Amino acid sequence: MNSCTKLDPKLYSDLTTKNAYSTESDINAALTGVYTSLSPYPGDAYLYYAGYLVMITDYATDIGFSTAAGDPTRMSNFTYDDNNRYFKFNYQNMYQVISNANMLIDRIESVTIPDDRKKKIIAQARFLRSLSYMDLTDAWGPVPLITTVKNPTESYNEPLVAVEKIDAQIAEDCQYAIDNLPEKWSDELGIGRATKGAALTLMGKMYMRSHNYEKAKTYIDQVLALRDKGVYTLNPDFKKEWSDNNKMDMGLIFGILHEPTLNGGEITNHFGPTDNPKVPDRWQYYGVSLDFWRKYSDLDPRKKFFYYNYTGKAARDKNTKYGFFYMLPAKGQTTPPSDTVKFLQNVATKKYSYDMVNNSYLDGRTIQVLRLADVILCKAEIENALNGPAAALPYINEVRKRAGAPEYGKHPDFPSPASKEAMIDALVDERGFELVFEYKRRQDLIRLGRYEKVSNAYLKGRGLKENVTEAMRYFPYPLEEARLHQEMTTANPSRLPK
Repeated sequence: MNSCTKLDPKLYSDLTTKNAYSTESDINAALTGVYTSLSPYPGDAYLYYAGYLVMITDYATDIGFSTAAGDPTRMSNFTYDDNNRYFKFNYQNMYQVISNANMLIDRIESVTIPDDRKKKIIAQARFLRSLSYMDLTDAWGPVPLITTVKNPTESYNEPLVAVEKIDAQIAEDCQYAIDNLPEKWSDELGIGRATKGAALTLMGKMYMRSHNYEKAKTYIDQVLALRDKGVYTLNPDFKKEWSDNNKMDMGLIFGILHEPTLNGGEITNHFGPTDNPKVPDRWQYYGVSLDFWRKYSDLDPRKKFFYYNYTGKAARDKNTKYGFFYMLPAKGQTTPPSDTVKFLQNVATKKYSYDMVNNSYLDGRTIQVLRLADVILCKAEIENALNGPAAALPYINEVRKRAGAPEYGKHPDFPSPASKEAMIDALVDERGFELVFEYKRRQDLIRLGRYEKVSNAYLKGRGLKENVTEAMRYFPYPLEEARLHQEMTTANPSRLPK
């Protein structure tokens, strides 16, 4: 894939013993390369966490709806096959992070670096490796587990390893990071690095995935203890978390930072609105389904944090300087009221374009991977599982109160969930409302036992075949990989939509 720009930065994403790993400076550059792998192609980023990940997390749920033909529509319609490009590139990019981390961890032992600094570098690499393994296993379940440097010509057809064993590696990596990373980095060492809180959060989420809520509580509670110490703070205005003037919000636990002139991405182009005068020349490539948007209560301010009902910037034709009015249709409405109106088929979230500082093609948006509001909702889920809905209520209400939405038990239309199952339903909704398009929806629905029900209801509402089965909780392995791997070839047929 070719870059759209002429930038040619010095990258450390394909390192050998001939071009790096002889000095501490080389090791630091290599570490930067591991971070960069989360958002590949600096200067034109759109892969993995810079966008593509949304297609295998939020899109194959009730949230995503694409107007683009081909693979995007196949994801949002649940008609994908193993040749879908989003499977191929996400799988490759996740393993690129792992490969770069493995190389750094292997080579650092031969470089003279003070022990304390060496441990911090290894801890960051191991955290990033565990993050990619978490993403891989969320999407595909059993995958090859590679933790050493291997010659690519000798490492194809690696055996698939059970998720439980990979979880053990994630736990080992995260524990090393917890033991060796600081709560905060000093200013001179820069921003955007993994911290103890990030490793604690990932560890807690890993245990939640396997429904080991007792262990998950241990780690999520430690993150909330960091909040109590002032390391993290929930921004009183949820919109400000997404401001381009607020790249390092106090609620951010781990994120990917961009600067337009250094490592800008196409993030706003993909997530931004079509023909909007405030955010011009964007594509709305990743759109939120109207079905999901309509689930928000009208009393929830987050429902307004999308672009809709606006007059476009581009003239309708050569005879007028006015644009089309982009309107949300009422449910069931199919005919626009006039020829100057276009119905929106989906809506664009404001998360990746709010309060923009730079309107350039390559923007400087922060991508939030782990944040405090997510952790608070994790705490609600843990308490519900262990102690029931009353114990979960303060935490789900904390997130709703911050957003300005009615709290459960304090508004006649929102009674307190009376059972664990009712609280799960409330959490399914709340995690969707708060974390829409943050790469969380699919694994949330699967973990909370609502994937097939919610997805099939969404398909039914669109008049499509209700084809989501339990076997589809894992995606088919990418075709290129499966062709070289008998276990993947055998597994794929059951994972495909019928």
